Amino acid sequence: MKTTRFLLVLGVTMLLTSCAMSTYETRYRYDENTASYINTQMQPTYVIPTVADLEISPNKIVESQTFDNTLKSYDISHTEASPTLVYWKSLTVSKAVQAHNADVIVAPIFDIKTSDNYATVTVTVSGYPAKYKNFRNMSEKDADAFRVYGIEIEKIENKEIIVPVK
Repeated sequence: MKTTRFLLVLGVTMLLTSCAMSTYETRYRYDENTASYINTQMQPTYVIPTVADLEISPNKIVESQTFDNTLKSYDISHTEASPTLVYWKSLTVSKAVQAHNADVIVAPIFDIKTSDNYATVTVTVSGYPAKYKNFRNMSEKDADAFRVYGIEIEKIENKEIIVPVK
């Protein structure tokens, strides 16, 4: 009788504890240090080409943003396609160009670090702030510079367009 009662209490206890919900949250760690460059591939467009000079500051800047760690396993296994990481990088660049009155960051380098307790992720971007100036219609000299990168100017219906060289 005592053995039956003991086994019954043990069984009920095991049943109640095995169904308990876990109260901890899974957090993932992701660290990255990457550099980006100007992408010279352009998709065909149907506008008259306009070019501008880029006035680049000689002083390198560094800006950081810290985010709550909401990374999921998908973010870690697909870092280039992760909406979370893309958003964090974009927001950090946006804050940097605003803080330095720039239009773009030239040669951005991203440094992404997860805190030791996995609670936050800090995204740091460094690079050279730059502003577009002197907007003008594309000249033949500009077109020659584009050809170096495999971009050709063609005329369609008396309008110049930029198309990739095939």
